[in-house]
Amino acid sequence: MVEKILEKLTKFRNSQYPILSVYLGAPQKKSAPSFMMTSIFHSQVHQYLGEQEKKTFESDIKRIDEYLKNVYDSRANRSIVFFSAGKNLWEVFEFEFCLPPLCVVSHSPYTKPIKDAQNDYRRYLVLLADHKKARLFNVHLGRIEEHVDILNEDVPQRVKSGDDTWDQQNKIQRHIEDHLHRHLKLISKKADEFAKSYPVSFVIVGGHPETIPKIKKHLKYPLNKIVLGQFVTELNIPLNEVFLHSKKIAQRINQK
Repeated sequence: MVEKILEKLTKFRNSQYPILSVYLGAPQKKSAPSFMMTSIFHSQVHQYLGEQEKKTFESDIKRIDEYLKNVYDSRANRSIVFFSAGKNLWEVFEFEFCLPPLCVVSHSPYTKPIKDAQNDYRRYLVLLADHKKARLFNVHLGRIEEHVDILNEDVPQRVKSGDDTWDQQNKIQRHIEDHLHRHLKLISKKADEFAKSYPVSFVIVGGHPETIPKIKKHLKYPLNKIVLGQFVTELNIPLNEVFLHSKKIAQRINQK
């Protein structure tokens, strides 16, 4: 996703009109609230833009202000980048790592800090699973590039049997575990295929406390060797909530 947008921005190199590139980053390790990003933005405008440039980009400055006030989600984000040129260009990136504040006017988008960050902040895979569902998505430079959901309705639930003997209950438990094993084996295969299409540097797994060790056990090499984070979660929550949780873990991993 990031690569595609950067490739798109190359079409604006040496444009006929000036382009405003704005980088806003929070130096502290936790995310910065909207009002702090707005303050950093106005400081950059005051420091780097002349009076004529402020007039030229008056509508762009207003649009960035409105975005920071009404759209920007500070949860798990430490940087935000704008490329703006009136009606000709508007692109926004949000990252879980800090990019130093900067404000540049040029006839090409100033993308060097993002390209440099690609070498420092690695692509990762998030794998969530429970007894009947799974969700996989990969993240690069703060954005989900691709995601897939897996549903296996065949995994049986724990049921109350009329025969409560230990032997009968044991058979039911083995039946459930057998189905779960096949379910996790399928997920491992999908994760392996997913990672081949989008090579990752580390993996974060999530699910119920009793399921997480089983997920890790079923992963194939090399994914089983690069599980660097985990968290407890339900799978029926919105994707964005899971994404934000994983970004906080990725922050800590990238800072090590």
